[in-house]
Amino acid sequence: MNGFNRALLVLTGIVGLLSVSILLLGVYDVPQLTRYTDQWQTQDWYIYTILTIGIFLAVIFLIMLMTGLVAKPKPKRYTIQTGEGRITVSKETIEKTVYESLKQFQGLRTPNVNVDIDSKRERVRVFIDCAVFNREGLPTLGKDIQTHVKERIESLMEVPVADVTLHIHDTKLKTSERVI
Repeated sequence: MNGFNRALLVLTGIVGLLSVSILLLGVYDVPQLTRYTDQWQTQDWYIYTILTIGIFLAVIFLIMLMTGLVAKPKPKRYTIQTGEGRITVSKETIEKTVYESLKQFQGLRTPNVNVDIDSKRERVRVFIDCAVFNREGLPTLGKDIQTHVKERIESLMEVPVADVTLHIHDTKLKTSERVI
C-alpha cells in the first residue's frame, strides 16, 4: 500500500471516529459535557451538523461497497525486472510446468499442485499433494520429486523456488484418480 492510500485511510478513520463521537455525545449523557451538548442541540445548525456527518458516513460506506463489488484481485504472477523491461510468468504456467515434470514419475496419481507466488520477496513456493501407487522407498521418491520439480522450474523458467512441499497420501481413497 502506498503512502497516499495510507494517509487517506488514516484521515478517513480520524474523521469517522470524530463523527461517531459527535453522534454519540448527542445520545448519551456525559455529566461534564451535558450542559454543552444541550446548548449545542438547541442551535439551528445542529441539524445540519448531523446531516453532514450522516452524508459523510454514507459516502464512505458507499465507496467501500462499490470497491468491494467492483474490485478484482490482482492476478498471481511472478514479475522479473530486466534491463529491457518486465517479464511476467503466470501462476498457471508454473503449475503446468510442475504437472509436466511429474509425468516422468511412474505411479503418481491424483496430483494436486498449488503455487504460491511472492513477487516482492522474489520467491515461489510449490505445494504438491498426490497419491503414489505400487512404489517402494517413498522418502527417496519424495526427495527425487522435490529436487526434480525445483530444478525443472528454475531451469525452464528461471524462477527461484524457495521450497517444494510434497504430501503423499494413501492410494486407497474412494475418489476417482487421474493417472499421469
